[in-house]
Order: sequence, then structure tokens, then C-alpha cells
Amino acid sequence: MKKTSPRCTFVVFLLTLFLPLRTFAEGGKDSPLRGEMEAINRSLRLINRQYADPAQKVSTLELVATMQKHAETARTLTPPKSEKMAAADQAKYLDTFHKDLGALLKEIGLLKQALAADKTDAAKAEIDKIKQLEDLSHKELGVGGGSGGRKHGGPPAPGP
Repeated sequence: MKKTSPRCTFVVFLLTLFLPLRTFAEGGKDSPLRGEMEAINRSLRLINRQYADPAQKVSTLELVATMQKHAETARTLTPPKSEKMAAADQAKYLDTFHKDLGALLKEIGLLKQALAADKTDAAKAEIDKIKQLEDLSHKELGVGGGSGGRKHGGPPAPGP
């Protein structure tokens, strides 16, 4: 019978200790809400690339409908961050969350109208408003925005 080396036992101990911390630190990375928000962002990036092309109008309107569907679904979900809050803080957080999603849905509706009427300047203004709303909401709710310096599918941030 082989003896287990103390070093191997120590490594197993450390893994057992630190794996739960890593899972805790990721906090909701696999949540349904995160999936909905990523789908909204993905659609917005594609819309931003193609909204001015009349040949892609149908595709762009389909992306807007997809974005709206994901925003409506997100509105029915509870943010994982709120589950760890005291009742009063949780109520305030959820009110802000729902208010911000309501504002997003309003802007998505205005974007749809602008695209349907072939008003590319108005569509661009709505896309910019949605991006601003995302940034403000994420800052207000204390989520997103801190990973890697990339925003809205742009190039990576320059290195040191």
C-alpha cells in the first residue's frame, strides 16, 4: 500500500479550501439573468453594425424584437446580487432594476419605430441612449463594467 505524500494532501486541502471562494467570487456568472443581459448586448452590437444598411432592415428589426424579448424576460428574473441583501435594500435594488429595465424597453420601442420609418439618425440616437442607459444602470446597480476594459464589442484596451 502506498503512502500519500504530505505535499499531495496539502494541495488537495488548498483546492478544497479555495474552490468555494472562486465560485462565490463569480457571483451569478451562470445566472439566467446574465444570459438574458448578454443576449441583449449581443443583439445591440449587431444592430449597431447594420442599422444603416437598408438591405439588412428586416434582419435589424428581428434583432430588435429579440432584444425586446430578452429584456422582457430579464424583467421577470431576480438579480442574484439582490438575494444577498437585507429586505429594505433588496426592495430598493429591485425597484431600481425594474425601473431601468422599463426605461430600456421604452428605448427599444423607440428604436424599433425609428428603424421601421427608415430614420437612421434617430436609430443611431436610440442606440446611443441604450448604451448610456446600460452604463448608468450597471454603475447604479454595481454590476458589470469591470472586466477587461472592453465595452460594446470594441477592441481590447491597450496594454501597459
